[in-house]
Amino acid sequence: MPNGLSRRNFLQQEQRTRTRALIVDAAQKTFADRGYVGSSIEHILVTAGVSRAAFYSHFDGKLAVVRAIAKDFEPAWHPVFAYLAELRNPGLPELTEWATRHLEMHRANQDICTLLTQVAVLEEALYWEVSAQRDIIITMLAERHKAFELASHDDDVLLEAHILLWGLDQACFHVVRQHLHDPSKRAAEIIAGQMKAFLDKHGG
Repeated sequence: MPNGLSRRNFLQQEQRTRTRALIVDAAQKTFADRGYVGSSIEHILVTAGVSRAAFYSHFDGKLAVVRAIAKDFEPAWHPVFAYLAELRNPGLPELTEWATRHLEMHRANQDICTLLTQVAVLEEALYWEVSAQRDIIITMLAERHKAFELASHDDDVLLEAHILLWGLDQACFHVVRQHLHDPSKRAAEIIAGQMKAFLDKHGG
């Protein structure tokens, strides 16, 4: 009996996991096609092929789905900054390679980056969650780079670090989203130059 109960619980959990994945995937497709404002729960239900009850057993609305998408997106951006954290006294070539990876991450996840950028403007809860990710990045980089370590106890440098990271993320977003003409691959070098200026200014 315990074995049968355990198996039933396992199968139920598997089904819940599959249903959640269906909803999240359908929401991403719906938001990409219609935009966040133009999408409804009904649109997501039709695309996912699940009931309204199934949807609400996982999420309480559109914003909750977007927040889940943002959480699931962490494994995509995390390695980009982990790579930066591993660089010791990086010069412009190394930072350009990092910036290239940052741009490629945006290209590979253009729909999600667009969605999060749009919704963060409209929904304060997501705005603060996205902002909190910059604190996580700063903490990660503080372990290897003096400039970011300084930000952990100097409010002026912390503000500068936040503005830098926000600006670099927006730059990547707009270069990719607007398909800006960049035949010489200067975008990555420009982004790298901004990071290098910050690192050099505060001790490398």
